[in-house]
Amino acid sequence: MRPDLDAVSAGDANRKLTQPLGGAISTLLMFAAATVVAVLVLAPWNHNDIFYGFGSGSACAGVPLNGITISGGPPTLAHMRPGTYATTGAQVMVCANQPTMGQRALVTLTQAPSAVLDLAILGLLWQLLRTIRVAGPFALLVARWLRFLGWFILAGSAVVTAGESLAQSAFAATVVSDPVPVAGNVINAEVGGIVLPVLIACGLLTLARVIRVGAQMSDDLAGTV
Repeated sequence: MRPDLDAVSAGDANRKLTQPLGGAISTLLMFAAATVVAVLVLAPWNHNDIFYGFGSGSACAGVPLNGITISGGPPTLAHMRPGTYATTGAQVMVCANQPTMGQRALVTLTQAPSAVLDLAILGLLWQLLRTIRVAGPFALLVARWLRFLGWFILAGSAVVTAGESLAQSAFAATVVSDPVPVAGNVINAEVGGIVLPVLIACGLLTLARVIRVGAQMSDDLAGTV
């Protein structure tokens, strides 16, 4: 049987179309996997800073200043609990010198969800590129993947933003004696952190709609021939 030259050329074109982005995504995924392994292996010997709550040093997290008293000439936080301290600069960091497991878990929840979401998005992009290589860039399946990716980014960003803000407020409540307005902090974080994901999701959903309409028009034209 003679090879279908049109199919071969189309497949080559699809691979060339996705090759640069696919290579970048594969590299990022491998780097992320190597980083996670290195952190888990080296965490017991890390006696200074901790990474995502792992390690044996102080537990620190950036927190919103909403509801926390600031005092002093250089800005410092007032009403700190014993065994805690804070650093001010581009971001306010509050730390526990000898953190409990609960405090470490809260620090992890202030940082890790964003990384998990980013890895999940990279994985979905990798699957989208695989679909494009097989079915072509204007297939209905590609439109479905784009639609799913758009809603995933929107919903995932909203959940992660709210969860990390909740963890930040909960951790702040363990190191300062001031009452921390948890609900207000979550709302403020959602307002400031959801704008870019909304724009990205709208772009992906619009592109999915365009591909879907184009594929349907192509099918209708093919049916009339």
